[in-house]
Amino acid sequence: MKKNIVSVFVINVMILSLTAYILGLTDSAFTQVYPSENHFSYLLNSIKYFVLWVLPYWWLIIIGGALLLTFLYYIIRKK
Repeated sequence: MKKNIVSVFVINVMILSLTAYILGLTDSAFTQVYPSENHFSYLLNSIKYFVLWVLPYWWLIIIGGALLLTFLYYIIRKK
């Protein structure tokens, strides 16, 4: 059961991180800080922006949200 809970937590962290990554791409600061001409540099700049700008501000919310979702999964699954 514990292995299942850990995998649910990891999946929740991945889903919330992907959501933060996608929402970070819609931020106007991304295009101002990392202007891109081609698709390859856009991809590299988006990853750099996510790691250096988005994650430092959102890591606590991502972990807290994943813990909450895992706790809710555990409660629903237990019934």
